[in-house]
Amino acid sequence: MERISDESLAILLLTSDLLYRKTKDKDQKPFTHGEWNKFATLLRKSAYSTPAVLYDKNEDHLMQDLLLSRAMANKVCTLMRYAGSMAIEIEKLAGMGIWIATRGDKNFPQRVKQLLKEQSPPFFYGTGNGGLLRSSAIGFVGSRNADESSVEFTKRTVRKVVEERALIVSGGAKGIDLTSQNEALSYGGQVVSFVHSELEMLLRKKDFRKAIADGNLTVLSAVHPSARFTGFNAMGRNKYIYTHSKGTVVVSSNIKGGTWEGANENLKNSWVPLIVRSSEDVPEGNRKLLEMGEKNPMVIPFMNDSSQSIIELLKNVTNNEKTKNINKKDSDLFYLVWPIIKDYIKRGYSFTELCEVLHVLPEQLEQWVQRGHNINSTHSEPLVEQTTLF
Repeated sequence: MERISDESLAILLLTSDLLYRKTKDKDQKPFTHGEWNKFATLLRKSAYSTPAVLYDKNEDHLMQDLLLSRAMANKVCTLMRYAGSMAIEIEKLAGMGIWIATRGDKNFPQRVKQLLKEQSPPFFYGTGNGGLLRSSAIGFVGSRNADESSVEFTKRTVRKVVEERALIVSGGAKGIDLTSQNEALSYGGQVVSFVHSELEMLLRKKDFRKAIADGNLTVLSAVHPSARFTGFNAMGRNKYIYTHSKGTVVVSSNIKGGTWEGANENLKNSWVPLIVRSSEDVPEGNRKLLEMGEKNPMVIPFMNDSSQSIIELLKNVTNNEKTKNINKKDSDLFYLVWPIIKDYIKRGYSFTELCEVLHVLPEQLEQWVQRGHNINSTHSEPLVEQTTLF
């Protein structure tokens, strides 16, 4: 097991329920997602720059340097005292084959982080080959009770994607999710699966363990590995399927339920193209999404019997967007300053140092850096080093 960094351990102490779930000790109750985002913003804009410095700070330091209330400073200092206990729990998970990746770690899915920004979880529990998270992938979503036509379409389309050497992104649920996952694995492909619960239980299944051992399956969860199913967590993980993919295929959707809500959430946020199966007998949700496509270029109809390459289809969409935006560069200051910012990042400048060198407010620099990362994730060039690691 790779040793967890001091920074990642600090993040887990403040955000993970690994200890609190076990003890129910209020002193070990972590930050909520919203509380963590606010605190992380304070850290990024301070001289601290990283959570790892918190090990050596007391309440007075935090009140003076971060302008925290006495209660909040006490909470931070109290949580940081449990580093030894947290390390033991992390070791126990490692013994089961489960690792943890915070936002700054290499095994944290970068597209999720870039597209969701503060909506992305502070960490994922994961198992399997983390290297799969750095490959291009296509998502598949659909009904738990899909008909035979939907199942056959999924299998055929997945095989085509695998032949083109892209990964499949799945939610691991019964129906289209598992159909796409199992078909990809049986056809020699690779899969990233975002599950909403019971990661520990999945590891007891022989076929899962084999796929993981073979390096063909990586499973991630934003909730505790022993957490049971809840509708909230199931809905929450939908966004990870979409944002980790280059585009997501909606095989079958009603006008209620997780598939429908996830597809609409994706369109609302314009995360990735939505490839919607089209035929005379598709469910009502598919038809409604296709109608939206008349006014929304993010919706791409895909005929049930089409042999077209989804990879090529998405490349064409990306190229069309580049053409539409090319004239914007002439009057957009971002395109003048981004090469300079990127050069400073490569030279190791921190966020605070960049603000001082460029004489800009943190809010403006955050916007420029985020735009830069989004551009790099769209192109084939590697991402520049992340400036926001937590």
